[in-house]
Amino acid sequence: MKKLIEQSIKNSPEEYDKIFLGRSKKEPHWQDIRRWEELIKYFEGGYIVDIGCLDSKIWDMIHGKFWKKQNYLYLGTDVAKEAMKEMSKNYPYANSKGEPFCSFLVDDIYNSRIRDGIVDYVVMGEVLEHLEKPIDAVIQAFRILKPDGVLAISVPLEESKEPGAVDKDRHLWSFAKQDIEEIVRLHCSKVKFKVLRSKWWPKYQYCWPQLICFAWKKKD
Repeated sequence: MKKLIEQSIKNSPEEYDKIFLGRSKKEPHWQDIRRWEELIKYFEGGYIVDIGCLDSKIWDMIHGKFWKKQNYLYLGTDVAKEAMKEMSKNYPYANSKGEPFCSFLVDDIYNSRIRDGIVDYVVMGEVLEHLEKPIDAVIQAFRILKPDGVLAISVPLEESKEPGAVDKDRHLWSFAKQDIEEIVRLHCSKVKFKVLRSKWWPKYQYCWPQLICFAWKKKD
């Protein structure tokens, strides 16, 4: 992986609360919808944690697919306190007993409060490129996963070819496929990749290619 910039003062909880406020007034971008749908492709029910969720609509996609069976539990985590407060208030889902299917938590990605080995599926969508220590974050994600659980990651693909093209000066790292494979390989038994590129819908718009990685945690 290649360093794009040494550090960014914009990667703060306050900054992402501002971003959340702006995005909450708009419909999701079609490329984000495609990415969210792809990231949960292998989810089949159980406990799913969406790390760095911010305004992610994965919770809604999961609920739409699994609400009849009531066999899922979604947890979105982020450092943005106000965003998590708003998500908790606006999007409560509960069963007939009042038990929540969907909840949100302010959490430290490097020192998560989630216990070891209890999660079936972890999503880290467009997160690693913002972090000073992305490898440590991936280790945390595998820590909370059950054996044979899935870690789904998305990052801009090789942003170093045009630094700052995706999110100006918020991205610290550029990743190639080999970089992500090296980061997850020690922890997983199987890995799959896919690249999402621009498409003609609803109108042509250029989007930077996104690398999607699925890694299955090794069994004990």
